[in-house]
Amino acid sequence: MNSRFLFSVFILLLTGPLAAQDLSEAQRLAAAGDHPAAEKIYDAALAINPGNAGALTGAGYNYSWWKRPGQARQKFEAALALEPGNAAALAGQGYNAAWAGNYQVAKNYFKKLQQLQPGSVEAKKGLAYVHLWSGNGQVAERLFEELVLENPQEIEFYIALAQANLLENKAKRARIALASGLQLHPQHPVASQLLAKTYSLAAPFELDTWGGYSAVDGDSRFSLRTVQLSAQITRPLRLYLKYDNSLTLDLASLIRSSQEAQAFSAGSIVTWNSRLTSRLEYGARLLPGSVTQQIAGGEQVFVLSEKLSVKGGGLFGWGQGIAREWLAYGSLRVPLTAWYAVEPYYFRSKVENSPEAENRLMFNNQLRSHGGYELNLGLTYGKAGLGNEVADRNLYGAYATAILPFGRTVWGLASFRYEKAPS
Repeated sequence: MNSRFLFSVFILLLTGPLAAQDLSEAQRLAAAGDHPAAEKIYDAALAINPGNAGALTGAGYNYSWWKRPGQARQKFEAALALEPGNAAALAGQGYNAAWAGNYQVAKNYFKKLQQLQPGSVEAKKGLAYVHLWSGNGQVAERLFEELVLENPQEIEFYIALAQANLLENKAKRARIALASGLQLHPQHPVASQLLAKTYSLAAPFELDTWGGYSAVDGDSRFSLRTVQLSAQITRPLRLYLKYDNSLTLDLASLIRSSQEAQAFSAGSIVTWNSRLTSRLEYGARLLPGSVTQQIAGGEQVFVLSEKLSVKGGGLFGWGQGIAREWLAYGSLRVPLTAWYAVEPYYFRSKVENSPEAENRLMFNNQLRSHGGYELNLGLTYGKAGLGNEVADRNLYGAYATAILPFGRTVWGLASFRYEKAPS
């Protein structure tokens, strides 16, 4: 639900009829996202009467929604200096601090509001949201359950309870909460979208299988590509076991000689918080000629904002009778709309004793629907790690990958890739 509308009812406009009408317009503009226009009205009101607590509080919310927490804090502090018990200003300070990531400060303001107004719904709601946003799903669950029981007609609390359930990996409980809320408002867009999302989340146990077909110089092969079994161990930790037969389908030399090159690995994915996720993996490749190569790798994802995330990772391979090799990569993901994002990648790799490192650029276009359907389209270009005696070291390619949620328990994956490399 749009946060601009959640708290505006608490802005107190204790002024004359004409000024109150002006400030109501400022409040409407602020809630609609026209912050500069709202700022002008609030500044004009405060120029006439600097002690107008309603205008100070309204200006504080406008700056907070404008993502200017410092200016918002100053306005709320000024309002509280005039009226220490101003509930709207206390709540505004709490939400402003929470949105800035200062969760303990936010809790203190809502606790103070609770002391001033025992039984205050706004105080309990504020504390519940702070626990939710700070990642404490267990406490948020308890508080939102109480709010649902006390306010059974407020769909906002059903949605927030479902979000807390999902934070604790309780998808079934989240669906129950959302279904109850949708009985009140059957067409509510936020509840409907969140309910659909619960069916695309990772289950406690998952089994994924992929097959593949490759054709190289007239030689072709279809076989099992990957099998992966994963399990959610704790709220932040997911473990997986994987069998990978991709090399058999992707390497021309193996296809031509009808040889197998399989890999077995185990890994973990840790979601530390909403902005930081880590992956570690260790395994072994069983290559032709009784050669075993050990592989260790990892990946780190940093979510910098709603509009930007950064990913970096790599792997290292070693073993008896095979050259050591390494690969490093990084990417930047930028959502341009709700359904379209671009993600450029850079890869650099090297095999021991090879003349040069291989460099490769990849540009991915991701299109995603509300129903969970996803299409990735991309182009690659780079330079192979060959010596200067090779006149043309260019390599290039294209790919398309589609994720197809046929149902709530069965999903499909379709992928096509073409690559041209120096022979």
